[in-house]
Amino acid sequence: MTNFKRLAATTLLTGLTALPLHAQDKEVLTVIVYGGSFGDGWTKSVIEPFEAANPDIDVQIATGLTMQTVAMMRAQRDDATIDVVMMDEVGAAQAKAEGLFEPLDAESIPNLNDLYPRFRSEDDVYTKFMYVSQALTWNKDYIDETPASWEEMWNPDYAGLTVVPDISTSHGNFFLLTANDLAGGNVENVDPGFEKLQSLTPNILTFYTQHAQMAQLFAQGDAAITSWTSDRAQGAIDAGANLGWTIPEEGAYIIDSTIGIAKGTKHLEAAQRYIDYALSVEAQAANAENTYLAPVNSKVELPEAVAAKLPVGEGVLDGLKAVDWDYVTTVRPEWTERWNREVATQ
Repeated sequence: MTNFKRLAATTLLTGLTALPLHAQDKEVLTVIVYGGSFGDGWTKSVIEPFEAANPDIDVQIATGLTMQTVAMMRAQRDDATIDVVMMDEVGAAQAKAEGLFEPLDAESIPNLNDLYPRFRSEDDVYTKFMYVSQALTWNKDYIDETPASWEEMWNPDYAGLTVVPDISTSHGNFFLLTANDLAGGNVENVDPGFEKLQSLTPNILTFYTQHAQMAQLFAQGDAAITSWTSDRAQGAIDAGANLGWTIPEEGAYIIDSTIGIAKGTKHLEAAQRYIDYALSVEAQAANAENTYLAPVNSKVELPEAVAAKLPVGEGVLDGLKAVDWDYVTTVRPEWTERWNREVATQ
């Protein structure tokens, strides 16, 4: 992505309207995209080929974390400046509850009809566009054999070497639920999970809030094991990190991100074309290869070498556990307060 596109995205978020000269002759579509290596891969797999196929549209990119994006949608409800949003489903569920989406239309976005059913939201308010899995990730400098269970994070051999995702992230919620599953709880009773996490505290080195932070802890040799994500772990491995990742015998949670159209967009037709392209076989296959994102389009056929790096294959998708974000959204504040009191301060 060019520096100018990054600058243009920043000016939009600060209320300015500076645009490159060439964009004045095109329809400008402003989209939220995750940052870092994800953004680089998305630009290569989706934005550049989309612009090539749609020369009348100039895509401007803004970055933002999920809850920042929801706040932006709320603030721009009556005068949208961001047209297409990308976020974790915990945020999408909140935005849906507040009526902040322009519903998707399958006639204008025909690739919706090719998605695996579990990835289409009720009433097509938004859609999931990719998935990865929660991944038990380990540093091979410390651990020789593939861990069989999430219980390996409680192994006393890794005291001071275990890193946990913070509850302020969606990954922290996944890990709380994982501990809760190990302890026999359920989503409406997380007491066993909090007790299980309290027993982990002697092992905890720190809590991560950013993927880059986790990558650095592994690179420095400070961390032996964590709950991360399949795409980030595989990306680090292919970049030379001495890591491994697995879906343990108890299973793992699916991590799927959503894409949707902001309420009040002035560029509805362009937004629909963009989302349709993001869901296409071509874009989904490119994202799988470039960014380790598993496809949600049922017509995608991946080369064996690509599929081997993703949580795909017979039985894998069906075995991934899903979070009821509509419910979790209502209890997250309580979970966060309790985590900060009972886990983070121990």
